[in-house]
Amino acid sequence: MEKLIDCFELEDYEVVSIIGSGGKTSLLIFLAKKYCHEKVLLSTTTKIGYPKANIYDRLVIDPFENLAAEIGITMAGKVTAKHEKKKISMPESAAFKQSFPLFDKVFLEADGAKQRPLKAWADFEPVIVTETTTTIGIIPLCVLGQLTDETIIHRLPYCLKLVSAKKNSPITVQHLAQLIEHPEGLFAKARGEKILYINHVEVTRDLELAKQIVQKMNPMFKRQLKKIIAGNTFSNRGWILWEK
Repeated sequence: MEKLIDCFELEDYEVVSIIGSGGKTSLLIFLAKKYCHEKVLLSTTTKIGYPKANIYDRLVIDPFENLAAEIGITMAGKVTAKHEKKKISMPESAAFKQSFPLFDKVFLEADGAKQRPLKAWADFEPVIVTETTTTIGIIPLCVLGQLTDETIIHRLPYCLKLVSAKKNSPITVQHLAQLIEHPEGLFAKARGEKILYINHVEVTRDLELAKQIVQKMNPMFKRQLKKIIAGNTFSNRGWILWEK
């Protein structure tokens, strides 16, 4: 076991797209705060909830043409509102992406799961920008034993096409392995280095289940990944389960 942040080893300039379900925003904020001594940019390629003030050092809504890179966390995005609920979406301005190299780290939430702990993907998602250097795909351990229904899985019909499960059957380690490695699964549109992060791993039993997921995965697929990490953002505990 080591600190979760050390498992990722994001040492140089990075544009990190975070996809999957069950902890994307938490990981986004976790990574940003751990690198807050650098110039960090936070945003999304989809939509996320309007950020709390304790997440960032500065919030840039517009204009993006003069987006300045400063030490600390810069949150940037376009404000949208639906039913009086404000959200942040990615700026349409070309100048926004052009600002990426000014920062040391760019962290983007690049997927949506409608607040479900698990999901599958339609043709138009996730939305991963070409500037991405590392894609982190998240799978939450907490769904094991839950039933395959719409309350747990976003885009359930798509999911049932990717895994050997029927509706209302318990989710197993085999199902999660299939969702991860399927050609139309978690990493189908990934760019750059690929890191699998198994979330909600805290105690010994959790770690054993995470290892079982890795054991179920095809060795040929695993060689496409940079590494597989298990951990918990709240405790900053992490384990590297596999790496090249």
